[in-house]
Amino acid sequence: MAALELGKGTVGEISEKSGVKRTSVYNFLEEMKIRGLISELEENGRTVLVAAEPDAVVARAKRQYDDVRQILPELMGVFNLPGNKPKVRFYQGEDGVRAVYEDMLKTGETVYGFSDYEKMLATIKDVDLWTIPAERVKKKIKFYCIAKDGEQGRAVKQLDGKQLRETKLVDKVDFETDINIYGNKVGMISFRRPLACVIVEDAAIANTLRSVWKAWWENLK
Repeated sequence: MAALELGKGTVGEISEKSGVKRTSVYNFLEEMKIRGLISELEENGRTVLVAAEPDAVVARAKRQYDDVRQILPELMGVFNLPGNKPKVRFYQGEDGVRAVYEDMLKTGETVYGFSDYEKMLATIKDVDLWTIPAERVKKKIKFYCIAKDGEQGRAVKQLDGKQLRETKLVDKVDFETDINIYGNKVGMISFRRPLACVIVEDAAIANTLRSVWKAWWENLK
C-alpha cells in the first residue's frame, strides 16, 4: 500500500512511509516482484520500486485464472486415474462378506491374512465359510494366516494340508477384523454386528500391510 501511495520509491522511502523495517521490506520484495505487484528500475544511479497499477494486477490475476480454468479438465482427468488414489468399496451384511471373499478368489493371488476364527464363526453365521477353502483349493490359491490361538483356530490349523493353507497361531492378541491381503488389495470384515466389510485397492497400502504381516510371520514358530 505504501508503494502504491508513493507511486515509486526506494526501499528506504517505502520503509519510512509504511512503518515497516527496511529488512522486512527486503524480505517481501522478491515475492511481490514474482506476483507482479511491484517492479524495479534504475533511476539516477539508485534502485527504485514501482507499484503496479491496480487494474494491471486484476488483469494479470484474471489471465492466470483463465489459464488454470482452461487446463482444469486435463488436470482432473489425471487426478481421477485409478492409479493415483485408493479405490475403496464398502459393503454390509452377509452379502458384503460374500463380496469380499469372492473378490479374493477372483483375483487369484496368494493371500496373507489375520483372523480370529472364534469370533469369525460366532459372528458370521449365515455364510457357509467352509466353502471358501474348497474354492481356493480349486483355484490353487495359497493362504497364509496369522490367527488367534483357540479351539477353532487349532481346528482350522489341523486342516491346513487339505486346504492349501499354512496357519500360525498367536495368543494375547485381539483381532476385531478379518484382514486379507491379496495382490494390490486389502479385504476387511468386521467381527461386529452389523457386519461391515471394506475392500481397499491400492498397491502402496497392500504392500505396506504385507510387509508388516511378513515381518510378524517370520518371527513366529
